[in-house]
Amino acid sequence: MIKVWVCYYHNCTEHHGLTFNINVQHKENLIVSPNIIEVNGSSVVTKVAIELHAIKAGETNLITNSSIPGAKHAFITVQIYKNQVIEILSIIIGWAYFFGWSISFYPQAYENYKRKSVVGLNFDFVVVNITGYVLYSMFNLGLYYIPAIRAEYEERYPFSIVSVLPNDIVFGIHAFGITAFTGLQCLWYDRGDQKISWFGKWFHYISVIIMAVTAILCFAGYMLWLDFLYICSYIKLSVTFCKYGPQAIMNYKRQSTEGWSIATVLLDIAGGICSVLQMFMNAYNYEKWAWILENPTKLWLGVFSLLFDFFFVFQHYCLYNNTHKTRRQDKADFEKGLSEKEQLQAVELKQIKLERR
Repeated sequence: MIKVWVCYYHNCTEHHGLTFNINVQHKENLIVSPNIIEVNGSSVVTKVAIELHAIKAGETNLITNSSIPGAKHAFITVQIYKNQVIEILSIIIGWAYFFGWSISFYPQAYENYKRKSVVGLNFDFVVVNITGYVLYSMFNLGLYYIPAIRAEYEERYPFSIVSVLPNDIVFGIHAFGITAFTGLQCLWYDRGDQKISWFGKWFHYISVIIMAVTAILCFAGYMLWLDFLYICSYIKLSVTFCKYGPQAIMNYKRQSTEGWSIATVLLDIAGGICSVLQMFMNAYNYEKWAWILENPTKLWLGVFSLLFDFFFVFQHYCLYNNTHKTRRQDKADFEKGLSEKEQLQAVELKQIKLERR
């Protein structure tokens, strides 16, 4: 049992003896005591203590039922978990995949810097990724900061809370920044004969057309700006499904993963495993397996990304491992040959000087 202090704010000071009924959405999860609250209408702010008795794990809403305008939409979401240790582990795993995915962008940028070349890094992967994180940031910033869009969300989903958190915003902006920097590296460093393919170009053409049409419909009043943000999020989802293919095909054609940072892949695997693991841990701890069924996109995106990551690992360590060894040996032999040649030239030069004397 826990005790919760609830504050009621109202401007109906002309009323006296106001009554609020607290209805539990899922009575099998929670008992509320008291469920009927008398509020003194002469006070603008009323602080009331209510007791919550958990029956079983799950999620439910406490919904206020009152004749006062606006009060009928007041609600509190209560989540009940089974085990506190699992809850703490879930939080730790959540931060682990947040940092894992955040750090995963840097090895590729460092690889490009170290080689002074982006040969082997597929440009479609880079530009599509940049577009994806621009749209992801637009979605998060719009839902979190724009009051009109939040109002549209609350009207459509009256008993739901906007799930965008500050760390989502930070992650999106950070991801865009480092992927944009990687894109600039593609302009600075040696890129051979690589360029954006017809797939990358047409993906952007179609995305821009869809967003432009949706924006026009929103300006004309035929659609909500909330729907515009959802369109942006759907394009971002398609980015995740599409961005890995060109890189995998490029590795196959070159018979090598040189230029494609395996450290990025390994960090992405760690983040993906933690993300999927947290999803199942929360579903078990809150007895809400419907969370997975209701959000299959997140699950399958995680699984899909992991499958491609494991394929990249297979390409790097199994299929083309001998290629890397051969190229490294050739490079070492070349450098050794240069070193021996320089030594011979130095000896010959010394002999010439001695003869002149």
